[in-house]
Amino acid sequence: MNEPTLLAFGAKHNAEIAQGQWWRFITPIFIHIGMLHLFFNSYALWIVGPQVERLYGPARFVILYVMTGIAGVYGSYHYKPLFISAGASGAIFGLFGVLLVFGIRYRNSIPPFFQRAVGTGVLPVIAINLFIGFTIKEIDNSAHIAGLLCGGALAALVPFQKPNEETRSVFKFAQMALLATIVVSFYEVGRHYDGPHLSTRNLRRGLTQFLSAGSATRDFRSALLTAERAMAASNEILQAEQLDALERPKKDLANSIDELRNVPSFDAKADELMSALLRIVQDQYALIQDIQRAGTVTFEHGRRRKEIFQRYQRVTGDLVAWLQTEGPRHGLSN
Repeated sequence: MNEPTLLAFGAKHNAEIAQGQWWRFITPIFIHIGMLHLFFNSYALWIVGPQVERLYGPARFVILYVMTGIAGVYGSYHYKPLFISAGASGAIFGLFGVLLVFGIRYRNSIPPFFQRAVGTGVLPVIAINLFIGFTIKEIDNSAHIAGLLCGGALAALVPFQKPNEETRSVFKFAQMALLATIVVSFYEVGRHYDGPHLSTRNLRRGLTQFLSAGSATRDFRSALLTAERAMAASNEILQAEQLDALERPKKDLANSIDELRNVPSFDAKADELMSALLRIVQDQYALIQDIQRAGTVTFEHGRRRKEIFQRYQRVTGDLVAWLQTEGPRHGLSN
């Protein structure tokens, strides 16, 4: 859900397209902004996709889906030039447009029960979804409308595939050409990739945050802030030897350890520094445990406190330097 990550994987952004990154008219069809976005679009495709594929066959389905998806991206490019956008919604609306025009075009030759699923039968679904798009500013309705119009236009031009009819060579060729273009587009994404460090930790976070509106950048900043507060408070109390006040900073340190264990990965240097910060917070937590067991602050405890805090200052200094140089590339700032 973080913008630099979306851009790195090929989301639509007019500035990059203007620099010649043509593949951003194609790759956004297959990129989604969070797991919830992916889930709803996948569900919509599962509902409407098989109907279109049964009518037009696999080859023509690919043509309809990809072309309406490209039209949706172009609509966003033209009418929402400042938006970073991604998602299959334009293609899905395109499939609704196909069903709408198909039902109208062949209304006199399709069974009455089938008319409820095509033609004017899909109008309520289209209207409701467009209304939702107009009421929620984060939804890019320009992509939906462009995909819908393109789907209708294609359904007026492309004949459906009759039962037992052999797929024409022209449609097979167009299908293979479009699939090859998708492969080349994602090859270009990989060749120009300049995003976060690929990590299974990030995959795990994406799957476990299915209903979360959180982002990698927010969680990274939160982990740093929690560690900073926990270390400052615990160091101050240890320095003052306030043994009766150690329970709260100990709890804060435990929370910080949990956040640092799940911090997102951006690149190898950030991983190294955050791992070092985790070890420091763990050492501070262990120091408090030792002091509580001893019931007093010894000379050795004082020496450990100073050594831990010196390490903490070095690591945070390195993290500040990383944020200044690499942070902006990942949507992070000092």
